[in-house]
Amino acid sequence: MVTLKPDPVWIDRYEKERERIKDTTENGLLGVFHVGSTAIPDLAGKPALDILVIFEDYESMSESANTLRSHEYEITHDDSEIIVLSSKGDKFKSYIKMHMKNDIKARNQLLFRNYLRENSGARDEYERVKRKAIRDHSGDLEKYTKAKTETVSSLLEEAREKGHSDHLPEFV
Repeated sequence: MVTLKPDPVWIDRYEKERERIKDTTENGLLGVFHVGSTAIPDLAGKPALDILVIFEDYESMSESANTLRSHEYEITHDDSEIIVLSSKGDKFKSYIKMHMKNDIKARNQLLFRNYLRENSGARDEYERVKRKAIRDHSGDLEKYTKAKTETVSSLLEEAREKGHSDHLPEFV
């Protein structure tokens, strides 16, 4: 697991993938969002693009996922709540996380992203914890994620208390 310095190239990569998703989705698409560390200016992160996609219903989500399979993506997780796709063969991975409207996990991803974008203290705290998690758990994604959980939960609660939830799209 490598931590990189912030790189503005991620915005261009996201825009290309967003257009691909919009072009291949016929029904039920409500929103496409750049999330994860590469979506937050001045935050270091892994060389991976995380894209959150919101759908009206599971059928639309599933149809879109199957279409994206023919566009260099593979489905890595599919249940009644979320479908995750990852890019094939690219040294810089892209992950598409599809959720249905009103999913709390999707809401939390957008709230967290927005709060870190707007709050340099929160962004610095998260980066400090993230760097420690990488040092302590390099190569073990589960432990790396778990090491950040308490800080992420705390920052999400802080964002809610400060009213940042009020600025999310209605369908999330």
